Amino acid sequence: MQKKSILVRNPEFFKLYLAGLTSELGSFITDTAIMLFIFAVSNQNKSYLGISRAIFLFCFTLGSLVGGPLGLKFNKRNLLIFSEVMRIPVIISLLFIHNIFYVMIANGLIGMFTGIYNPSRQTLINEIVPEIEIKEANSLFGTTMAVLHLGGPLIGATLYSYFHGIREVLTIDLLTYFLGILLLFRIRFLYVHSHVEKKESSLIKDFIEGYRYIRSREDLTMMLIFTLMVGFCIGVLVPLLFPFIVEVLHKGEQEYGINISLFGLGGIVGGWLSGILNRKFRAVHLFISGIIAEAVLMPLWIRTTDFWMNCLVIFVWGLMVFIRIPSQLNYISANVPKEYMTRVYSFLDLVFVVPNISAGIIVALIGNKLSTFEILNFTSIFFIILVGAGLKTKGTKSLLSR
Repeated sequence: MQKKSILVRNPEFFKLYLAGLTSELGSFITDTAIMLFIFAVSNQNKSYLGISRAIFLFCFTLGSLVGGPLGLKFNKRNLLIFSEVMRIPVIISLLFIHNIFYVMIANGLIGMFTGIYNPSRQTLINEIVPEIEIKEANSLFGTTMAVLHLGGPLIGATLYSYFHGIREVLTIDLLTYFLGILLLFRIRFLYVHSHVEKKESSLIKDFIEGYRYIRSREDLTMMLIFTLMVGFCIGVLVPLLFPFIVEVLHKGEQEYGINISLFGLGGIVGGWLSGILNRKFRAVHLFISGIIAEAVLMPLWIRTTDFWMNCLVIFVWGLMVFIRIPSQLNYISANVPKEYMTRVYSFLDLVFVVPNISAGIIVALIGNKLSTFEILNFTSIFFIILVGAGLKTKGTKSLLSR
């Protein structure tokens, strides 16, 4: 007899899954449209893209730093609802105010509440899903993120190209938040304040204790360092992706949507494969393999100037990313005590986002001094060197020994 999906077996997880899917799909659509809007109104100034990305990620980091400890102190479902509610007036304001500087600030506010949302959502999975089903739940969320990468940019680029503006795109985003709130209100689970949680007295103390715990674990430290490497390279790539499509591939908005959506399509396949591979191989081996593959695929993608071949490479890249991400979550779920899990997830977001911010600032400073290809080429070489050095460290040996 075929085993039923976790979405059927666990209706509360289904509501959380659907709430995250719809809400963040709207965010991916809006993020794509805002990037295209900024590039257009700034007369294709890459520096504005770097500044916008840095502001968004700086605010996202603040939200993530606050969100992890808050997830220990308050009902996580209510915290998710709060994050959704606070994004609504920001989106409404963007329907009427199109000043480029206000758009960047508003996008930063969206990022802050998204940062609060993410660690609590991930930890809530561990509260409403039995331990034996955690791997399946993480793999499914990995697939969900791939769906967002596929559908969001394609829809966002298509709508922006068709309407020549962002109002219609923002309306869709607004509707997804309302749907997310409705679904979150319907989640029922036993909320328990653990003894460890009650002893904590401040967000700063929470942060310091989480940092000390991670520093005491060579395996977690190295995993976060690898995530930091990826974060920096992605931080350079994202604001330059559309300029790369325009300058190097000589294509436009629609092709940008197709290219980045094929990354998401690869992610869907990778998320599906992740569930199979995590049953047959150790999560840490899949994580390390994914890091190595990404370091190789980035320079290959940059040098593939035929549009459809470039799409094929980015499809494979997406596949490897979404094999790596669920494997990383599975490793943390299996090797980190529950009382530290929220803080580890917060640090995971932090070490991905902080180098993203640094990269965005670098793009803002040199975006108009070097060509898009030169910046991406230097970054890809740097990525390979860092990964190669990281594989020879004691931390990697500690990871592989567990």
